[in-house]
Amino acid sequence: MLDAVNRALSRVPSAPLLRHDEDRGLHRVHAHPVTRLVERAMAQIAEDAAALLTGEMAGSLAQCAAAPCDRFLLRTHARRHWCSTRCGDRVRASRAYARKQESAARS
Repeated sequence: MLDAVNRALSRVPSAPLLRHDEDRGLHRVHAHPVTRLVERAMAQIAEDAAALLTGEMAGSLAQCAAAPCDRFLLRTHARRHWCSTRCGDRVRASRAYARKQESAARS
């Protein structure tokens, strides 16, 4: 994963280019050719990911506790364990079903 982020970060330089217009004279712009639009977007996403992984919130990053889910979340509260309400509902429903099956087996 780190290699993929670094590749995306290095594809597109973030330095603004120097332009000259009759109206504005010399100025700098973040211009990228349309043919490299996807690369620019991926570089921005990689930059945001790198900032997230190394910034203040890096310690709050956690993997979703729902078994089939492979997403990550920012733990903004100590009791938050799932990436979404859907994952939390699925885990709670699974526990309730297991308890029901267990009590039926005892009877």
